[in-house]
Amino acid sequence: MYEGNPVDLQMKKMISAEGIFDDESHCCQVFKYDLEEDYIYLLLKEDDLRKISLDAKYECYISTRSELLNCSGVVVERYQCEHGKMLKFKIKDGFYVMEGTNPSVKRK
Repeated sequence: MYEGNPVDLQMKKMISAEGIFDDESHCCQVFKYDLEEDYIYLLLKEDDLRKISLDAKYECYISTRSELLNCSGVVVERYQCEHGKMLKFKIKDGFYVMEGTNPSVKRK
């Protein structure tokens, strides 16, 4: 459904008290969207999977040709596979359209 679209992934809150908050925006691409289970598989375009915490809440911004979508959730898995550096992102509360935004504005 959103396969191939660019994504900005941004940490919004640490779940663990010992965690380190990361204010960087991480560039990804939608690899696969599992509608039934509400998972998005993201290909991380950066070098280090360890920058992505498994103990934090994230905002995921998906740029399509016509709109900028937003969803929140957590990364439940991160791994290297034949396709690249993969993140399994569990969506909470569905998608929202970012009103009054141009999809190209969010992308770096």
